[in-house]
Amino acid sequence: AKDVAQQRETKRRESRLVASATNRMEDILAQMGKGEGQQVLNLVIKADVQGSVEALKQSLVALSNDDIRINVIHSGVGGITESDANSAAASKATVIGFNVRADASARKIVESNGIDLRYFSIIYDVIDQVKQVASGLLGVEIREEIIGIAQVRDVFRSSKFGAVAGCMIIEGVVKRSKPIRVLRDSVVVFEGELESLRRFKENVDEVRNGTECGIGVKAYNDVKAGDQIECFERIEVARTL
Repeated sequence: AKDVAQQRETKRRESRLVASATNRMEDILAQMGKGEGQQVLNLVIKADVQGSVEALKQSLVALSNDDIRINVIHSGVGGITESDANSAAASKATVIGFNVRADASARKIVESNGIDLRYFSIIYDVIDQVKQVASGLLGVEIREEIIGIAQVRDVFRSSKFGAVAGCMIIEGVVKRSKPIRVLRDSVVVFEGELESLRRFKENVDEVRNGTECGIGVKAYNDVKAGDQIECFERIEVARTL
């Protein structure tokens, strides 16, 4: 019964940021399209470095046309904070996170206000997605869904396995077959895949919320205590207006 309850909670958490966003770009533009004159799409942009912030601002604002103006109401370097989320809620803005993540307080505001929060790691993908939405194009959108987060508590060195992170799964489920990112202070420092996932010295396919495990990250030996390992999957979502 406990496992069933955990699975249900995990599914609810996984769907909140993607499926339950009531202020999605598509929906906002559909509502605005009922009015007259140039419409405005508000964005909040946060990225890992200033160069990415500036590149995104310049490229996205340049997508403005006679019908739609792209307006960046706030931007900055670092993880997405409570203040960022409040700004987005007040202006019905979409939040763009480029190689950064929202902290716990920001995620609560995102969920309670139905804010459209989107994570990216390739600048072209941000531009392409906003361009297609602004142009009113429909089709299949590839989105990333975070399915689990592991908190690194300690790191052990092994001549056989290299760096092994002693972790506690704090959200969802981490799966051996899915891609991962290593986060440090809400900023992505590595993206790749798992070398190993172990429970009590046994190799396992997945580890769920509230469980300790050992994680080896393939081709990356700089994992530190305090880091988070984010497990995600890519899904296809039909665009609707």
